[in-house]
Amino acid sequence: MVNQPCGLCAGHKNGLCRCAKEGTTRRFNCVSKRGNTRLIRKNIAMKTNRRKFIQGLAGASAGLIIPASCTPKAESKTANVEAPAIHSKNKPVKASHDIVVVGAGLSGLHAAMLLEEQGFDVQVIEGRNRLGGRVYTLNDVPGKPEAAGEFIGANYARMRNTVEKLGLEMYTPDAGGGANRPWLYNIKGEYITAKNWESHKFNPLEGDDRTLLPHRYLSTISHRDNPLQGKPLNAWLEPEYHQYDIPHDQYLRSKGVNEETIKLMNVIIHAGGMHNTSAMNELRRYHVMHFSDGKTTFPDGTGWKMIKGGNSLLPQAMAESMKNEVHLGKTVIGFKEEDGVVQVSCADGSEYTAKQVVCSIPITVLKNVTFEPVVQGVTKDAINEMDYGLSVQAHFLITEPFWEQDGMDANMWTDGPLERFAVRTKKDPSDPDAGLAFINGPESLKFRLMNDDQVFTYVENKLAEIRPSTKGKLKRIMIQSCERDIHGAGDWVYWQPGQVKKYANHMRKNHGNIHFCGEHTAIMERGMEGAFESGERAALDIILNA
Repeated sequence: MVNQPCGLCAGHKNGLCRCAKEGTTRRFNCVSKRGNTRLIRKNIAMKTNRRKFIQGLAGASAGLIIPASCTPKAESKTANVEAPAIHSKNKPVKASHDIVVVGAGLSGLHAAMLLEEQGFDVQVIEGRNRLGGRVYTLNDVPGKPEAAGEFIGANYARMRNTVEKLGLEMYTPDAGGGANRPWLYNIKGEYITAKNWESHKFNPLEGDDRTLLPHRYLSTISHRDNPLQGKPLNAWLEPEYHQYDIPHDQYLRSKGVNEETIKLMNVIIHAGGMHNTSAMNELRRYHVMHFSDGKTTFPDGTGWKMIKGGNSLLPQAMAESMKNEVHLGKTVIGFKEEDGVVQVSCADGSEYTAKQVVCSIPITVLKNVTFEPVVQGVTKDAINEMDYGLSVQAHFLITEPFWEQDGMDANMWTDGPLERFAVRTKKDPSDPDAGLAFINGPESLKFRLMNDDQVFTYVENKLAEIRPSTKGKLKRIMIQSCERDIHGAGDWVYWQPGQVKKYANHMRKNHGNIHFCGEHTAIMERGMEGAFESGERAALDIILNA
């Protein structure tokens, strides 16, 4: 059983958790403990009729129980049809379906699977020539690292259910990677070990905080005295929290954080800088991250997993479970709705028609897509004004262990233009050494003006300046950046100051028969589980109104 409270509950009675915000009802087992109510989802088997299907979502995630009068009337089709191969022919297609899902990332594929289970004829199309969106295992890099979408949390109920349903295996990653790896700091041009940081003159903190290492500043200090702490996961949408929809650096100053600390926090911000991201963006981010601390674990007691063989196996398995093959290389350039039918036009000349469309295109990419009738009002403003976090990864094969030459830790965390360089944790001792430079936020903006070779040259030169032992010991593999992908926009949506108040409650509004999903539309979760949440909500919008 996946123990994960819905976080939206306004009260409960007889095992029914009434979610006043959404006007929906969720079923739980309620267990009283020390005066508190612990809400645990019931596992309800998936059924073929839609009423029981919606009940089944309560077991898989936080599904809704809807009165019979609200359920659609169409009947299910026969299941157990052998899945065809993924379509990859870049040739024009003209086809008509009940539903077209645009985007073969986690949100689109999850919506498609739920809709197909209810008997709809669903066609998924994807602009890239691969599946997964921001879930992308770099199979050409030693160790097959994840470009994004790396860790599956124990509280990722929908995602865990899908992984288990499709028969994929998960494993516990090495705890020595990511933020836990040992860093050698290069701050103001001086190398500082973690052991020496507490007493170093460049440490801007005071008292017990001096033990805090620079790479922990953003997450730890942002979450300290978080006004969302102890609140339901949708609290960030409430007007009482709009006071925190201000520049994050302004919020931190109001809490007594000094300028040197804010500068170091800026190294790992994915937004356009501390001044250009809403404090609520960061407060919500860490609220979601810590919401299930100590409450939810995997059966082995761990909190995080990855998929054996690479996380890209999940969207692959989701696509292969569909009756209709996923059409790749179908970049959508326009939607036209007329008489209750939506025409979807692609750059290669393909046209699809459907009664309903699920659109998981990143919101900023929608600026490049035409709509008839045109999108107006708050939705139009959000498309034009919202943005995604930026990052660039430069992956290298390490031909010689440069750290043995200079006697310093291999991994570097800097306050300069290079930001971070890490030697990857090996999954297999036989893997060759590989490393990556990871630059995000404001420092990554300059790479918009460079091609991949120029990015490599820039990174190699900067590395050689601050770490001469790296010179001649790196072999180029690849540049990875979601922002450099025309279909991707960036790492994830970040809310700029004032945008939570202006847009957050409008992100889920459909445009006629076009239903939007994607992590940027999620209410409760973020990251991969946020994508699943949004796909489920878009699917239910269609199911309940069919």
